[in-house]
Amino acid sequence: MSNISRANETTPESAFPETASEQHSLFQSLVLHLFPGVWTLVFALITAPLVIRAGFPGYLALLLSALLIGTPLRLGYLLYQGKKQYGVLTLQGIVLYLGRMPWWHYLLMLLSLLAYAIALEVLLSPVSSFFQTHVFWWFPTALFSDGTEAPVVTTATLIVALLAVFIDGIIVPFVEELYYRGYLLPRLSRFGWFAPAINALLFSLGHFWQPYNYLLIFLLVLPEVSLVYWKQNIKISILVHCTANTLGAVLTLIPLLIGR
Repeated sequence: MSNISRANETTPESAFPETASEQHSLFQSLVLHLFPGVWTLVFALITAPLVIRAGFPGYLALLLSALLIGTPLRLGYLLYQGKKQYGVLTLQGIVLYLGRMPWWHYLLMLLSLLAYAIALEVLLSPVSSFFQTHVFWWFPTALFSDGTEAPVVTTATLIVALLAVFIDGIIVPFVEELYYRGYLLPRLSRFGWFAPAINALLFSLGHFWQPYNYLLIFLLVLPEVSLVYWKQNIKISILVHCTANTLGAVLTLIPLLIGR
């Protein structure tokens, strides 16, 4: 039997808190928000030339880095905290904000936030392009190209696009929400309604591989984080984040399949 299963047998349910008694300092929160992103970028920069040399778009390096570096770092840290506090590998009492709502509340919030995201992306696309061209011109953006701009669709491009649906669409955002909204956000609750803004800002800054999108990411995430904080329910952000990323990946994949 796994340690996670034994947690439920040996630890009373009342031992797992529903709200965070522990609060992080701003420095501690800064480190925990940014550390996974730093190593995700480092690994991607190292592996991108190798991936490109193998005939794949450089974006595959980012996907693999998110899957093999960022995700294990975040999930591993959560399980470490569970082991440290309760003596077993568990997310209970570590990942908080597990409230409940009627199903139609989730649907309403999902549709509203998706509509907001689409409008914001259209509105801020020129701003992101400006930052990419005039402010972060030195950043090796081309190194992480997804290959969709190429005139010919290749098998390698299709493989990367398919992987993106599962990695960037489901696995990575799910673990990110457990870590950023289920663990880090409750540990900022002493700041009241400033907590969602701090969490959204640091989450945005942690996307080191797309600094030209900082403003867009922050404005996209802030309403979602605020709803999570208000309702104390990370299921909202898990649903929105995974749905939005999956839709984006599928919309990238469809033209490649048609063009094939």
